[in-house]
Amino acid sequence: METLFILRVVNSLSRIVMKNSLFAFFSFTIIALSQGCSNNSQSSQKPLSPARSYPPYHKIDFVSFIDRQKNDTLEFYEGLLYNKTFVNILEHCEFYRNDVTTFLNKGHFNNMQVEICICAMQNLNVNDYVNFCNLILTLYNDNKLPEGVLEDAISPDFLRKRIITDNYNDPRVIKLLKSIENNKKISSKNFKEYLPDILSGKSSKELKEFDKNSESD
Repeated sequence: METLFILRVVNSLSRIVMKNSLFAFFSFTIIALSQGCSNNSQSSQKPLSPARSYPPYHKIDFVSFIDRQKNDTLEFYEGLLYNKTFVNILEHCEFYRNDVTTFLNKGHFNNMQVEICICAMQNLNVNDYVNFCNLILTLYNDNKLPEGVLEDAISPDFLRKRIITDNYNDPRVIKLLKSIENNKKISSKNFKEYLPDILSGKSSKELKEFDKNSESD
């Protein structure tokens, strides 16, 4: 009897120990998991490094610049690149688009100043440049500009900038070119023959091929 009683007591104690061990194991596991989650949460909540800020751009007085170019003569438009003020305007032309528009609308300009404006606007996006070309077309239609300046706006011989030519499939470009193509005032045979080549993409393809061959020489 005593032996049986002792065995029962030992058995009961064993069960208690096992339960306590399991409890301790699960408790330890839960604590470890909670700490891991906490660490992950803390690491995911680390503050992001601040975005790099750039100093604000300070515009140049465009009217003063373009007035100084009134008597300029240039063999090649690339000669403008020696003028630091011009290069600044070219690199930030989106800031000067309205200044150029205002200047041209006032009508107090000569052909060279307009040509400089055309070169300065060669980094505009397609939509803004089409709007600019439409203004040049209006000035041409109003007899304030010769046909050659309009042609230069459409296809400027400057730094391989070909906004109109390379975006020949853009609906805004197509509309602009069609309006020029159907303009009865256009008299240059070469200009008239060149417009269909731009519209078809032929000019863009040929010029890119020319550039490629030039670089390989």
